[in-house]
Amino acid sequence: MKLDKLKIFYLSLGIVGFVIFIWTGRILRFGYPVKEDLDMGFRVMLRSRHIFLLLFSLTELGIGTYIQQSANRIRLGIQTLATILIVAAHVLFLNGFFNEVNVESIPETPVIHWATYLAVAGILLHLATTIKKRN
Repeated sequence: MKLDKLKIFYLSLGIVGFVIFIWTGRILRFGYPVKEDLDMGFRVMLRSRHIFLLLFSLTELGIGTYIQQSANRIRLGIQTLATILIVAAHVLFLNGFFNEVNVESIPETPVIHWATYLAVAGILLHLATTIKKRN
């Protein structure tokens, strides 16, 4: 079985993302030790940011499991652009975990929104490269 660079990259990124998820869980556990005293909205917001990191690292592992690096230059370019978008989304999800956590910013979360848009765009671009032309 031949492992291509894109597959190795995504599997590595997913594993690193999962380790970051565990690390941020430790931050939640020891940074906010008395969870019962926290405002419910704030608790839900912290947990949602944490779960975004898990979801995205699992998404990267899933992409790494199934992706096949294209030999076609155009498709490879699209895969590269999709990879850039997905890496940027992961960085933004991590940024949102640390920087969009005050109660006043709950309705306004531009970093998480942009991370979601970039993630969807990257996944759709990867999906587009799998569509085969029928003869």
